[in-house]
Amino acid sequence: MSGLDRTHVAPPALDVVRALFVSEFEEGARAADASDEIPPEDLARFHALGLCALTVPPEFGGLGLAPPEVVPYLERAGMGPAWGRMLAHVANGIWRPIVRYGSEEQQSVVARMAAGEALVAFALTERSGGSGRDLHSRARRDGDGWRLSGEKHLITFADRADAFLLTAASDDRRAADSLTSFLLPRGTPGLQVEETQHTMGLAGTGHRTLRFDDMAVEDRHRLGPVGHGLEVAMCFLDYSRVSLSSCMVGTAQRALDEAVAFARERVTFGRPIAERQAIQVHLADMHAEVAAGRALVRQSAEAPTGAASATAKLFCQRMVGRVTDLALRVHGGIGYTTASPIERLYRDARGYWFEEGTAEIQQLVIARDLLGR
Repeated sequence: MSGLDRTHVAPPALDVVRALFVSEFEEGARAADASDEIPPEDLARFHALGLCALTVPPEFGGLGLAPPEVVPYLERAGMGPAWGRMLAHVANGIWRPIVRYGSEEQQSVVARMAAGEALVAFALTERSGGSGRDLHSRARRDGDGWRLSGEKHLITFADRADAFLLTAASDDRRAADSLTSFLLPRGTPGLQVEETQHTMGLAGTGHRTLRFDDMAVEDRHRLGPVGHGLEVAMCFLDYSRVSLSSCMVGTAQRALDEAVAFARERVTFGRPIAERQAIQVHLADMHAEVAAGRALVRQSAEAPTGAASATAKLFCQRMVGRVTDLALRVHGGIGYTTASPIERLYRDARGYWFEEGTAEIQQLVIARDLLGR
């Protein structure tokens, strides 16, 4: 069944999206923590709102929202379980290199993604690399095709993806033009999807390891020109900085909202803790951090490449950690139990440190821009 009614011409109301992620998904989020699976009924509700189609071009069945327009939706997605915001993030970004570099055959998956009928996973990270050109996976020419060997690690949604955007080194120079990308269907002979270690948080996001040894791949599965793999990957990663930063703001805002509500309700020595200056200072700091992050994200969404988006992501990676830490301190021991959403938000927020570029990578991008390199 199609997840998106393709006659929709307008995005869902923001208050509807917020209610979905904050309230309707809450029970399922606890179930997902226990099972590491997305509740099917929650996934159906996610797709019913067309949340995979927000930025996809109209000619592929999407709504065509620009980055500044989609930021509020991703912020609200960040308020809920990690699988929801990661699915919205991936689906609304990974179509970009496929549309820009893909053949007509490869582009056919984009409309299916917009309808919630398919998913493409981004397979860049390796055990010993994955934040740039230092990839150990290899792609060598074999007649009219290719032979791929290597391993990809902690690939999000690899448990359910219909295809993988995979990048490998096509020569040994480790230069910017030494990488080549491929769009590989799930079930490609020789492509093994294996279980990996459970993570601290991010329940339901289906991280898996991909292994391939001398795997035969037809050239029609190559995405973009030979040697342009870094360019193909950056077509997604440039957008992802703004997208993930939006989600971080949402996670931090949810933590602040929960802390404010708890402070009003929690009574000690006959008074709500909200009346105590020590708590007020924490809440004020949290608010200032979230407001600063939101402003940076909205500014970077106007020019979502280069130093502006890297600056937003660097700040928000740090900010969401600080805010969830303060939210836990406001809640005290209650926030450390699974009865509180703060416990899950705290764990999930730590995953942002590693998603599609560490803070140190953002620092390098910013420094290179400052130094004109």
